[in-house]
Amino acid sequence: FYGIIPSISLSKDISEKYRLNLFTSTTIDAFSREISNINYPSSDLQIYIQPNLIIRPNKPFVYTMSYTYQRNNPFNSSFVNEHRIWQQVTYTKQFDELRWTNRFRIDERFIENKSTVKYPFSTRLRYQIGFSSPIFQKKCNNRPPYFLAYNEFYLSLFGAKNAWYSENWTYAGIGFTLSDKTRLEVGYLFQTLVRDQAKDLRFLHLCQINWVYNM
Repeated sequence: FYGIIPSISLSKDISEKYRLNLFTSTTIDAFSREISNINYPSSDLQIYIQPNLIIRPNKPFVYTMSYTYQRNNPFNSSFVNEHRIWQQVTYTKQFDELRWTNRFRIDERFIENKSTVKYPFSTRLRYQIGFSSPIFQKKCNNRPPYFLAYNEFYLSLFGAKNAWYSENWTYAGIGFTLSDKTRLEVGYLFQTLVRDQAKDLRFLHLCQINWVYNM
C-alpha cells in the first residue's frame, strides 16, 4: 500500500534537564487496492497521540517516559483503541559531522479486544539505530540541510502477538532547519508488518512529513 504520514512534534524545556514533548501523527493509505480479489479502500489507518517527558541527566544518554493513545482504523466501525505506556533510553555518539543514535524502548500495551470488550496486556521491545549528518556544509554554513536515516526493529515479547519479530520500519530523508526553533523533515518510510497468525505481511510505502518546533 502507498500513502503519507504527516506528523507534528512540539517541545518545551521546563528546566536544564527536563523537556516536555507532544508528538502526533496519522497514517493515510492514499490509494484503493485489490489484492487476491479483496478490495482495500483508501482510508486513514491510524491516529497517534503521544505526550512525552524527556530527561537529560548527562550526555550521551537521554531517558524518555510516555503515555501513548493509538486508534487503528479510526473512522471505521471496526476501529481498535490502544493505550500504551513506555520507557526509553537513547545513546548518541558524535563522529565529526556524523551523529549515531541507538534507541531502546519497552512498550507496555493495552490493546482493545472488540469481542470481549477488554484490554489484554502485552509487551514489546523496540530497537532503533539511526544516523544523521549535514549535507552541502560548505555552501550552507548557517543552516545546512541534513540527511537522516534509521531502521527500527519491533520484537513482541509477552501477550497476544502475530509473530515474535512483528514489525520493521526503515526510513531515509532530508531535514531543513527553517529557524532557530523550527525544522521540517521529509523522507521515505517503509513499514513491514506481520498482520495475522498466518504470517501474511503488509507493506506500507509512505511519504513521511515531520514538522518539529522547539518552544
